[in-house]
Parts: sequence; structure tokens; C-alpha cells
Amino acid sequence: MIDREAAVAAAAAWLDAWNAHDPERVVAHFADDVLVASPVAAQLRPGSEGVLRGKAEVLSYYRDGLASSPGLHFSLVDVCTGVDGYTVVYRNQRETLVSEQLTLRADGLAAEVRVSYGA
Repeated sequence: MIDREAAVAAAAAWLDAWNAHDPERVVAHFADDVLVASPVAAQLRPGSEGVLRGKAEVLSYYRDGLASSPGLHFSLVDVCTGVDGYTVVYRNQRETLVSEQLTLRADGLAAEVRVSYGA
């Protein structure tokens, strides 16, 4: 089981990294072979079908996303904990509700990140 306090602290650090527009800090908690699945990745990376593999590919995608969205800002709504990970629920600068489910390895690094968007 994931410790709630640790998950909340990790989510806060993750949001701070995004709001600082620092993609290197965002991916610092990802495994080298991380898998990120996001509908936006499908738009920004044609042919990816929304799935990015590896920290280097994810970092490149995050850099491009931040460059194309200088007003990006996330506001935390909640953190949900599970057996092997946690979900960060937040609103972006457009007030869209977003969830990012992070599945963690035994060493605490994110092996998988799945992004979902609300209306």
C-alpha cells in the first residue's frame, strides 16, 4: 500500500515542477523505461497512438508541451492512493479536470503514467 503522506508530498513536488516549467524535475521521479499514455501525446506526437516510452522521449514531449503552452499551471484537487501507486487529480490552466495515475516500482520510481481528461 502507498503511504498517503508520501504520495501527497510527491504530488506536491510534481506539481511544483510543472508550475516552474521544469520538465527535468518532472521526470526525475520516473524510471528510465517509463511508459506514459496520454491523449495529448497522441496529438503532439503523431504516430505514437498516445504512448511514449522511455524517460528521454517523455522529457522531449514535456519540453515541447511546455514551449507550446507558456501559461501552463496546475492546481491540485486531490491525491488518491492505491496498492502500487497514486493518482494526482488537478485542474489545468483551462480549468479542465485531469488525473494522472502513477504506478510505482519497488524503488519508488514511476514505471507507468496514465493521463485522463475530464470535460
